[in-house]
Amino acid sequence: MSPLRVGSWRLAVLASVLAPAILRAQAPPTPSEAVLARVEPGKVVRARLHSDRTVVGQYAPVGDGRLGIRTDAGTTDTLSLTALRELSVRGRHTKTGAIVGGIAGVGFGVFVGWVVTHVCDAADCDGAGPYAVAIPLFGGGGALLGAAIGAAIPKWKRVFP
Repeated sequence: MSPLRVGSWRLAVLASVLAPAILRAQAPPTPSEAVLARVEPGKVVRARLHSDRTVVGQYAPVGDGRLGIRTDAGTTDTLSLTALRELSVRGRHTKTGAIVGGIAGVGFGVFVGWVVTHVCDAADCDGAGPYAVAIPLFGGGGALLGAAIGAAIPKWKRVFP
């Protein structure tokens, strides 16, 4: 047998021996690890327990399917996912506020464009000119105002179950 064939044969045997170990190391995460991976450390979470107790505080990963919640009192509660009825992460309504504010702003921009077109006697006020200025101006302003208002309104997004 040639040296090239012997080397290929050894490489094939080595790969067949190491492949199960490599595949085992890349096992998919358990369901509890997948849930906790979606929560960033330091985010405010709300945990509702089966004992009708609610814990609100900052999330601190502990490992082994457990999570830590630092409360305002300075204590840290360590909980397992099996003890939880629900786990939610606090977010903000910024996107919703921007969409609603933008739509309202565009509507008001159309109204302002209509008023300017019917009240103004100058040649610049005819056609789509007033609409081309008012719609983006009020639409953008409405989106910014809506996003600012939405950022002030908290919402809870459930991540478990």
